Amino acid sequence: MATELITRALTKAPPPVPPGARKLRIFDTRLRGFIMEVRASGQVTFWLRYADERGRAREVRLGRLGDITLDQARQKAEQLRAAVTLGGDPGGERDRRRAIPTLAEFVEQKYLPQIRDTLRAAWDYEAMCRRRILPALGRTPLDRVEPGDVAEFRRRLLAEGLSNPRVNRHLAVLRRIFTLALRWGAYEGRNPAERPGMLPERHREEFLTDAEHVRLLAVLAEEPDRVAAEAIRLLALTGARKNEVLRARWEHVDLGRRVLTVPLAKHGERRHIPLSDAALALLRGLRRVPGNPFVFPSARRRGQPMESVRGAWARAKAAAGLSPTLRLHDLRHSFASALANRGHSLYEVGRILGHKQVTTTTRYAHLSQERLLEAANAVGRIGQPAQRADDASPETA
Repeated sequence: MATELITRALTKAPPPVPPGARKLRIFDTRLRGFIMEVRASGQVTFWLRYADERGRAREVRLGRLGDITLDQARQKAEQLRAAVTLGGDPGGERDRRRAIPTLAEFVEQKYLPQIRDTLRAAWDYEAMCRRRILPALGRTPLDRVEPGDVAEFRRRLLAEGLSNPRVNRHLAVLRRIFTLALRWGAYEGRNPAERPGMLPERHREEFLTDAEHVRLLAVLAEEPDRVAAEAIRLLALTGARKNEVLRARWEHVDLGRRVLTVPLAKHGERRHIPLSDAALALLRGLRRVPGNPFVFPSARRRGQPMESVRGAWARAKAAAGLSPTLRLHDLRHSFASALANRGHSLYEVGRILGHKQVTTTTRYAHLSQERLLEAANAVGRIGQPAQRADDASPETA
């Protein structure tokens, strides 16, 4: 280590690096901690060494001669030295910035492992990350993502032709990623996706009438793919979500207590689906496949559940004369509507469907026109004279 007043003349004609050494460091005699580093190639770089508030030695690179002048390097060193005196730690701040992960690193190392353990729909969230979120923003450090980047990502989703609900799901996942990153201390700042510009959603309202329900069940009785047909029937009879039925295991079916248990439901909690007489009879009539724990086993993959009922569902809709836009998930809507139209409370409907909020149940519980007219007539009869008992018809007497 050499000490000397660092001057312009010294920077123009630096001393040679000792034989066998990679560099020579000269400590300034005027500004404590100011260093001129000379490489064997002749390149000069300026540094500042200081002790942080815990007494640990730190160094900050000020720049290379040519990129900055000696005067600029000395001025920057004086400013940083003053900041250290006031309790700052420029080297620590640099290390913290370098330690901030990119969006892709955080998603792979923190976010995905967490949702795999807690969310039933983790596969869908992971697909959104891998297909669109990470290709668009994955290489950017968390603290460098701006609201404008989120707005551009939203524009790209719309340009791709995604529906409003699907765009909103992507934006919600992105917002959740940054919320967790802030909560877990991955970076400091604000959530750039806090207000991502959610799009208006028009909730589809397709429900089976009682007559359509009867036709569907009759058609399913003739469906050649018996496993798929029974899976669709159980969806219609329970109002369960598709994956709750297709991934159901026999160990979670309690015929005595008349309940199908979902160990990990949509919101990460265990839930219990009550089994009606019809659902109970359906399950009792199913054949168990040796070595396969699933209620609806795959015909192609040994020991695995059925992957999809898409073909059987399309054939059943056509044969029963149902709307071609009717989705499998609309069986859940129809189940809720049938309960509401038969006088069951939203609380009861929500409990059976496993909803966390009553507002969700309200959207599912579609009341028939007859039920609405009955309710309207109840108000219309207010103020009308009560019918005398001796005027009552034989049917009401």
